[in-house]
Amino acid sequence: MKVLGLIGSHRKMGNTEVLVKEALVEAKRRGAQVSSLRLTDLRIDPCKGCMACAFKLEDCRIPDGWCTFQDKLLESDAVILGAPTYLLGPAGIIKMITDRTIAFAGRTMEHSGKPGAVIGVSGVRGWDPFSLPMLNVFMFACGLKVIDQVMFYAQGPGEILLDDLAMERARKLGSNIFEAASHPAGERTYVGEHGLCPVCHQNLFSVKDGVLECALCRVKAKFEAVNGATRLIFDPETLKNHRWSEEGLLEHFSLAVFPSGPRFLSEKEEIRRRASKYQAIKEK
Repeated sequence: MKVLGLIGSHRKMGNTEVLVKEALVEAKRRGAQVSSLRLTDLRIDPCKGCMACAFKLEDCRIPDGWCTFQDKLLESDAVILGAPTYLLGPAGIIKMITDRTIAFAGRTMEHSGKPGAVIGVSGVRGWDPFSLPMLNVFMFACGLKVIDQVMFYAQGPGEILLDDLAMERARKLGSNIFEAASHPAGERTYVGEHGLCPVCHQNLFSVKDGVLECALCRVKAKFEAVNGATRLIFDPETLKNHRWSEEGLLEHFSLAVFPSGPRFLSEKEEIRRRASKYQAIKEK
């Protein structure tokens, strides 16, 4: 069993790296082969939106560190991802790589079912609302199943080492990922802290016409009042076919993404004609 630790921090031996490696140490103690990859050591360029990876099923054409990341992901049996919080959400490398996962376009099933665990780090409580959600998006976009996630709080580099409870929780996460990877995909269940959404366990919902929708999974729910208390009743259909389910991803790519290529080619000349008026505006 190979467990890969992904470190989304520029700070060497900072709190993120300490926590990810503490989890890896525990996974190794349980019998796993472990390795780590510092994502910030890779040169990851922005996605150019050429869509060759999706429409032509080619490897990404950008000559940077993407292939190193992709190869490490393919070689692993389980993944632990950690990142610090920069202004309400995770460090930019997480979004840069998440954008590039369009290269998996419909091929996330290559990783589907592999267990993953998420570690977020923040210096100040309450300034991290998008950290765990965006780390989850990263994992879901890679086709990984998140079985554990936790947010830690520490400011100075390595300061988390002084928090015995936090280090114990990191070891527990490492043990949980080992246990999950030791069982068949169908037997892997979520063991982390539970949020409102029963799929991603996050608390980000939009409200429209009295119906709530999870921002990550698109699971829908309604409020129900019982004896003065309010509870959420989740729609069973969207629980089954949520955004990241096999059915949801296949529908997204087959109905929304792939048909857009031929449509654009048929409209290309008219688009070019209508856009010609903008050529007079020069870039400086």
